[in-house]
Amino acid sequence: MIAAFGCAFTACDDWTEPESIDYNFGTIEQVDPVAYQKYLANLREYRSLPHKKVYTWFNNAETAFGSQGHRISALPDSVDVIVLANPDKVTNQMIEEMYSARVEKGQQFSYCVSYDDIKADYTALCEELAAKRIAYINENGEDAEIPAELQDPDLLDYTAQATAKKLSYFNGVGFDCLMAGFTGKSTNHMTAAELKEYQKQTASFLGIITDWLSRNKNVALDLFCVPQYTTPEVLEQARYVFFSQSVNATNADQYTFYLNMAGESVELSKVGMVAPLPDCTGTDASLGYYPNGNLAVVGVADWTAANEVGAVGTYNTGDDYFITNGTYRNVRYLIQTVNPSAK
Repeated sequence: MIAAFGCAFTACDDWTEPESIDYNFGTIEQVDPVAYQKYLANLREYRSLPHKKVYTWFNNAETAFGSQGHRISALPDSVDVIVLANPDKVTNQMIEEMYSARVEKGQQFSYCVSYDDIKADYTALCEELAAKRIAYINENGEDAEIPAELQDPDLLDYTAQATAKKLSYFNGVGFDCLMAGFTGKSTNHMTAAELKEYQKQTASFLGIITDWLSRNKNVALDLFCVPQYTTPEVLEQARYVFFSQSVNATNADQYTFYLNMAGESVELSKVGMVAPLPDCTGTDASLGYYPNGNLAVVGVADWTAANEVGAVGTYNTGDDYFITNGTYRNVRYLIQTVNPSAK
């Protein structure tokens, strides 16, 4: 019996130490490198042919590649422009993938300098400073002089510094094009003082962007905005204009409504609508769906295919790698719908 137990434990030890077996099925570039190089050449040529440009907003929050879903190299090759959500978190490993995708596939990389984000950061900072001022007074008395570092910064100065910092990522990482985000708002019911202040803020941000473009003439500008609230000069410079309100559309008919609201402020060939993709974490079960349960990406794909617009985009793109039966199934549906393959 002791001998039998000894044999059993020996057998178990052998079984729990798996041997590494080298299964190498080979990728297309390994199996047929000549065919792959021809494919890449055709793909680069495709970029210059007339087609509706496909943009993907990609959240590069992961500083290490935990899976293929975190890699830009895994995105569908027919994506034209990849908009990185965190230009300040681009790793050397990701820069290498960007370079390869740019040279071999002709893809471009961009990021958005958003006034809305800058304004939100400014508001949060002022709230933080207000709390610190209260604490300082409670500790030192109401007559105490508030230190300069606890005073609210000037909004225009803050905007200028924050915008300059965000623009510095462009050459620091090596992007191909730039996106500016500016939702804006209607001025119809503003008082004279409100209008003056609003125009000053608008001119501050958009002025910095246009000045930067004047010194970087080879950089294409895309917009993420409400066109009717954006200055004609900036709209004129833009390559494509993505309607920011389209991210929250509740049905495909709203894209036509947004287009009608914009009037003649933007050329149809520059127009792009954006749809979010579902959240793979389950944090927001409604993200990526219309209220009737239909996928927003299907609605935006069908609408884009039916209209003579120039571009289309998807938000929260990385999640599509994890949630579908087949990697990036929804993104691939969008590409095939707006730019169907020749029969």
